[in-house]
Amino acid sequence: MRVIFCGYRDWALNVINNIKSHPRIKGYKIISSKKKYDDEFNELVENTDIIIFLGWSWIIPKEVTQNHLCLGVHPSDLPNYRGGSPIQNQIIDGVTKTKVSLMTLDEKLDAGSVWLKKDLDLNGDNIESVFKNIENSTIALFEIFFNTYPNINPTEQNLELGSYFKRRNAEQSRLEIDDFKYKSLKDIYNFVRCLTDPYPNAYLQDKKGNKLIFKEVKYIEKK
Repeated sequence: MRVIFCGYRDWALNVINNIKSHPRIKGYKIISSKKKYDDEFNELVENTDIIIFLGWSWIIPKEVTQNHLCLGVHPSDLPNYRGGSPIQNQIIDGVTKTKVSLMTLDEKLDAGSVWLKKDLDLNGDNIESVFKNIENSTIALFEIFFNTYPNINPTEQNLELGSYFKRRNAEQSRLEIDDFKYKSLKDIYNFVRCLTDPYPNAYLQDKKGNKLIFKEVKYIEKK
């Protein structure tokens, strides 16, 4: 089969470089930037069987998703935690064991049919550790997909049973002094670790507007 891979984040490119050599992929192209997408996509798409988007931040035109098989990976057990900032929202809620879900991309955000799921561990002292877990789980997921496709029956999501979140903004990274009084240390740890670089870091701000930014965190649990 012939595949176009669209992805620009480091973890996504690591996945692409790993799975592009699968024996069932007879030809591939990699689009690693919005400019490259705008310049090259229309020329490539005509002779393509599958288009895979990994960590892609831009809107995919409806005419693309309606006329081609477009697949994407979402780091949650869909239909739970659809929408923006799924990693952060799960970690803040105390979720440590979840899934990466391979879904069809359509005009509704994270609402397409699910082809496969693979276990995902959200533990780690920073977001880079979590990205590495996503990378490994996604590679394993695509190994199963390319070994099995087209003998897979995607399952339609029941969106009424799931949850949807908007993308978090920088202001939501703010901690309050009272958080250290009323929240557990584990909750504060989860909040800080899921907002390490490249995301807007957790911070405290005083009345003068001075900020204390948390770049690293470690939690040592008493045994």
